[in-house]
Amino acid sequence: MGEMTLLEVEIDGQVTVKTVDRGGGFSRNLASLGIHAGDRVSVIRKAPFQGPILVRVQGSEVEIAVGRGMASRITVESD
Repeated sequence: MGEMTLLEVEIDGQVTVKTVDRGGGFSRNLASLGIHAGDRVSVIRKAPFQGPILVRVQGSEVEIAVGRGMASRITVESD
Protein backbone atom coordinates (compact mmCIF):
# COMPACT_ATOMS: atom_id res chain seq x y z
CA MET A 1 0.00 0.00 0.00
CA GLY A 2 2.98 2.31 0.50
CA GLU A 3 3.84 5.23 2.74
CA MET A 4 1.35 7.27 4.74
CA THR A 5 1.16 8.91 8.13
CA LEU A 6 0.14 7.07 11.29
CA LEU A 7 -2.97 9.26 11.31
CA GLU A 8 -4.12 7.64 8.04
CA VAL A 9 -3.87 4.02 9.26
CA GLU A 10 -7.18 2.24 9.75
CA ILE A 11 -8.14 0.58 13.03
CA ASP A 12 -6.52 -2.90 13.27
CA GLY A 13 -3.96 -1.82 10.66
CA GLN A 14 -0.36 -2.94 11.16
CA VAL A 15 2.46 -0.80 9.80
CA THR A 16 6.18 -0.19 10.16
CA VAL A 17 7.38 3.20 11.44
CA LYS A 18 9.65 4.65 8.74
CA THR A 19 10.51 8.14 9.93
CA VAL A 20 9.81 10.19 12.99
CA ASP A 21 10.06 13.68 11.56
CA ARG A 22 10.31 17.23 12.85
CA GLY A 23 13.32 17.57 15.04
CA GLY A 24 15.18 15.92 17.85
CA GLY A 25 12.76 16.85 20.64
CA PHE A 26 9.88 15.21 18.81
CA SER A 27 11.93 12.06 18.17
CA ARG A 28 13.02 11.89 21.81
CA ASN A 29 9.46 12.34 22.99
CA LEU A 30 8.28 9.42 20.85
CA ALA A 31 11.23 7.29 21.93
CA SER A 32 10.32 7.94 25.56
CA LEU A 33 6.85 6.61 24.76
CA GLY A 34 8.41 3.52 23.17
CA ILE A 35 7.99 4.29 19.45
CA HIS A 36 11.10 4.21 17.22
CA ALA A 37 11.84 4.08 13.49
CA GLY A 38 11.69 0.44 12.38
CA ASP A 39 9.07 -0.61 14.96
CA ARG A 40 5.95 -2.48 13.85
CA VAL A 41 2.84 -0.89 15.36
CA SER A 42 -0.87 -1.70 15.33
CA VAL A 43 -3.62 0.88 15.56
CA ILE A 44 -5.97 -0.32 18.30
CA ARG A 45 -8.46 2.53 18.51
CA LYS A 46 -9.08 6.09 17.37
CA ALA A 47 -10.83 8.21 19.98
CA PRO A 48 -13.80 10.27 18.81
CA PHE A 49 -13.84 14.06 18.54
CA GLN A 50 -10.24 14.37 17.37
CA GLY A 51 -8.95 12.44 20.40
CA PRO A 52 -5.74 10.41 20.43
CA ILE A 53 -4.91 7.25 18.50
CA LEU A 54 -4.16 4.18 20.61
CA VAL A 55 -1.30 2.05 19.24
CA ARG A 56 0.59 -1.02 20.36
CA VAL A 57 4.22 -1.68 19.44
CA GLN A 58 4.66 -5.27 18.23
CA GLY A 59 6.19 -7.46 20.90
CA SER A 60 4.86 -5.27 23.69
CA GLU A 61 1.62 -5.39 25.63
CA VAL A 62 1.79 -1.65 26.30
CA GLU A 63 -0.75 0.56 24.55
CA ILE A 64 0.37 4.11 23.77
CA ALA A 65 -1.94 7.08 23.15
CA VAL A 66 -0.56 9.30 20.39
CA GLY A 67 -2.13 12.68 19.69
CA ARG A 68 -3.41 13.25 16.18
CA GLY A 69 -0.96 16.09 15.57
CA MET A 70 1.91 13.84 16.56
CA ALA A 71 0.50 10.94 14.50
CA SER A 72 0.38 13.18 11.41
CA ARG A 73 4.17 13.64 11.70
CA ILE A 74 5.02 9.92 11.84
CA THR A 75 5.59 8.31 8.43
CA VAL A 76 4.70 4.62 8.26
CA GLU A 77 4.64 1.92 5.61
CA SER A 78 2.20 -0.94 5.25
CA ASP A 79 3.00 -4.31 3.73
